[in-house]
Amino acid sequence: MRYFLSSIVVFLFFSKVVLANMQDPTPTTNDNSDILMDKKSIHKMIDAGEYEKARSNLKIFIENNNSDHEAYNLLGYVERQLQNYELAINFYKKALSIDSNFTGAHHYIAITYLEMDNLNSAKYHLDKLDLICLFGCEDFYDLKNKIAFYEANNE
Repeated sequence: MRYFLSSIVVFLFFSKVVLANMQDPTPTTNDNSDILMDKKSIHKMIDAGEYEKARSNLKIFIENNNSDHEAYNLLGYVERQLQNYELAINFYKKALSIDSNFTGAHHYIAITYLEMDNLNSAKYHLDKLDLICLFGCEDFYDLKNKIAFYEANNE
């Protein structure tokens, strides 16, 4: 019986040690453990307001996927949230150079122009959305409402 109990204690001890070593190690700040290479994870960071982390991940993602218009659009969005409007405009333009009919980029670049008090440029992209979305789309209607709100409050 004593041998049996000793065996159980030894087994439990070693099981705990083995299980502890199987868990993911705690990431350090000096490695790239916070770099996640998929857009789903990046979207989660953006939704959580982790813009700096999302920016780092997007830049690495774009290095490996430099023709991904959505990634450039997301990077523009992140820069806009950080109030880096000129950078945001550049990333939206890059997204539009890859896909000129990308409604999301037209929508966000126009909002950025409104935040920069550039109503004419915002209206330009509203007109583009009007052409792309022949029967209307969410981006068109949202932007149309934002421009109307801007005009009503900035006369």
